[in-house]
Amino acid sequence: MNAAMALRRVLMVGAGLIGGSMGLALSRRLPHLEVDAVEVDDSYREQAATLSAFRHVWHALESAPSHYDLAVLAVPVEIAIHLLPRVRAKAPWVMDVCSVKRPVVQEMDRVLMGARAIPSHPMAGKAQAGPLAADEALFEGRPWIFLETHRPPAEVEELVSRLGARVVWMPNAEEHDRRMAEVSHGIHLASQCAALAVEMQPAEIAEIAGPAFWDVTRLASSPSDFWTQTLAANRDHVVDWLRRFESAARSFRAALERGDFSEVRILLEEAKTRREEAERARNTK
Repeated sequence: MNAAMALRRVLMVGAGLIGGSMGLALSRRLPHLEVDAVEVDDSYREQAATLSAFRHVWHALESAPSHYDLAVLAVPVEIAIHLLPRVRAKAPWVMDVCSVKRPVVQEMDRVLMGARAIPSHPMAGKAQAGPLAADEALFEGRPWIFLETHRPPAEVEELVSRLGARVVWMPNAEEHDRRMAEVSHGIHLASQCAALAVEMQPAEIAEIAGPAFWDVTRLASSPSDFWTQTLAANRDHVVDWLRRFESAARSFRAALERGDFSEVRILLEEAKTRREEAERARNTK
C-alpha cells in the first residue's frame, strides 16, 4: 500500500479554484479518500456542491467534525492565518496552499508547534476564480513547493504526486517569497501595468488587438481582493522586483529616445536568451 493510502479523511477549508480542483482530483484519483469542504460563501458553497468532489460542504469550520487526517487551508493569506487556531482541532496535520509563506509559517510555528505544520504552494491557477473554474488537471506537471524547514510526512508528499504535481523544495519561507516576487507576484503586476498603459477604448482594443495584447494582459483579469492581500503580504520583495522592472523599462525607453537601435537589439537579445534558457531548463524537468 502506498503512503497516500494511509490518509482516509481530508478537509478542504475553502472550496474555490484551488480547493475545488484539489477536491475533484482527490475524489477521482484516490477514491478511498473521504473529502469534505468548508465554504463560508453562500454562492461558492452551492457551486461546490455541484462538483461531485466533496461528501459534505459545511457552511462553517465549527460545523465540520474533528476526525480528519489532513486539513488543507485553501484560502487567502489573511484568512489562513486567522483560521489556524481553529483548524488545528480538526486534523493532526494542517497544510496551507498560500502563495506567500513568511506570515503563514510564522503563525504556524506559533500556533501549530511546527510538527503539525505543512506549508506548501502549488504553482497552478487561472485568472478565473471560484468552484466553477475548478479543474481536476489543474496541477498536472506543475511545481508544488514544500519548504526544507517544514518537510511534509510521506503521506502528504505522495498525495501531492497523485494530483499530478511535481514536488519542488525551497530552503525556507524567506527564499520562497523572494522567488515568488520574481516569477509570480511581479509578473501579475506587469500584466496589470500593460493593461493600464493602453489608452484606446475597449471597443478599439477588441477590434484590432492580436495575441500579444491578450496574452500579456490575461492576468489582469485575476481577482483583485486576492491579489491585494498577496501583494501586501509580500510587499518588500515585490517592491524590489518592481525596481528592477522599472530599470529594464527605462533602458528600453532611453535607447529608443536616443535612436540607439543597436542597444535596443542587445536588450531584446538578452531577454530572448534568458527566456529560452529558462524554457530549455523547464523541458528537462
